[in-house]
Amino acid sequence: MQGQSRLAPAVRDVGAHRPRAIAGEVRPQSVAEVSALVRCAAADGRRLFPYSTGRNWGMGSGVPATDENIVVDLGGMNRIRSLDLENGFAVVEPGVTQAQLADELRETPWLLNVTASCADTSVLGNALERGDGSVRSRVHDVVGLEAVMPDGSVITTGGLDTWGRYRGRVAGPDLTGAFVQHNLGIVTAMAIALVPRPQAFGLVWSRIPRDQAERAVSAMGAFLRRGNPAEGLLRVRELSLVPSRGEWTLPAGVDPELFTIVGPLIGSGETVRLAEELLRKALLEVEGAENLQVLDATAIRPDDPLYNRALMAQGIPTCTGVHKALGVGSCEQVDSGRMGFLALLPQLPMDARSTENILQVLRASVEVNGTAGLLEWNLVSRNLANGVLQIFFDRDVPDAPARAHRLRQEAGALLRGYGCVIYRSDIDNSAADVYAQSSPGTLSMLHRLKGAFDPGNVISPGRYSISA
Repeated sequence: MQGQSRLAPAVRDVGAHRPRAIAGEVRPQSVAEVSALVRCAAADGRRLFPYSTGRNWGMGSGVPATDENIVVDLGGMNRIRSLDLENGFAVVEPGVTQAQLADELRETPWLLNVTASCADTSVLGNALERGDGSVRSRVHDVVGLEAVMPDGSVITTGGLDTWGRYRGRVAGPDLTGAFVQHNLGIVTAMAIALVPRPQAFGLVWSRIPRDQAERAVSAMGAFLRRGNPAEGLLRVRELSLVPSRGEWTLPAGVDPELFTIVGPLIGSGETVRLAEELLRKALLEVEGAENLQVLDATAIRPDDPLYNRALMAQGIPTCTGVHKALGVGSCEQVDSGRMGFLALLPQLPMDARSTENILQVLRASVEVNGTAGLLEWNLVSRNLANGVLQIFFDRDVPDAPARAHRLRQEAGALLRGYGCVIYRSDIDNSAADVYAQSSPGTLSMLHRLKGAFDPGNVISPGRYSISA
């Protein structure tokens, strides 16, 4: 089980989190190897930290949350076990990337719900983290899974059978959700629901003055509550929060005076046209929104700045957006490049008054820490948005990483004070986020659940979990 680690403490992750001491690294190729590994770890009193591809950028990449873990790199388990093109389900292993599955779905009646992260990220890993796709939150894609438990046994949930096929949910309790953002076992396969390929691919695009942000968020929320006839996850993004001092940084091409409304509208030609009409009406009181466009995503050319977003709208993942934001030429350079990146992910309200209050609080925190950020609302529901505060910093500036981490911690605490819960966490703040947002009864239940399944703490605490 011992081995030379690729995640030695001297290697920086893009978030510049506290380095962890790594006990070793293994790369199993099958469920049988994972099961044997778990049994061996239990016998030796070792702890295992699994990851899919290690590209959880801004949250810790592939670095464990605690020290002295054996890192289990599941990237070699990269089979698409089954693809049901009649009913729209795929069963994938942890190493299956967005690019791999999307390529298999070309010329089929189905699409992948792709994320804005790079094409080589894990479909399974991002879904377990509750990432957001181009159509919906990815946790809604998860319909069943296979996991190796801390005693080495293999279980399936949600109707995923032992032959890697998914036929639908079976009668009885479904434990699928218990493995989302938890460490009860090592997930080795997942059944996901695919997106029907639509007749029309619309792409919403508008650049609006930053002083209209509160109105725009409120108007977009009203649009969703009245009913969006088309599918697609719309975003209000690239709202700059810039301090008046300090050596701060933002990605190249970001205009601090503007923010963006972007996202797909997909469905029949009629539903896309109706959605466009209703969206324009919702934004009538937002100054600058009159320039909103709904483009045919299939007609956008590669030399157009919107090409990457057009690909996402069509279920085609791309790395270009990540590379541009972080100033790198390949995904292999992200964790060692000059640009640092952290992400704070709170759930945000969508009314104008609350949005104004939250922006005031965040601007004050940005000013105090002398570090810039970009705020984004992923409009995943009619009630609350999945927010993303992206914090960029220059790792060659001596105090920039420390200021960025202070901003992440202070902004998180301030947002929780305004009732905005943190829905995804990073390796440095996982315990604080879980304990601050859970009742004593909930924490007791989590301890009992972990103790029942994993009394020896073989599966190490991840970004959300606690020990037995």
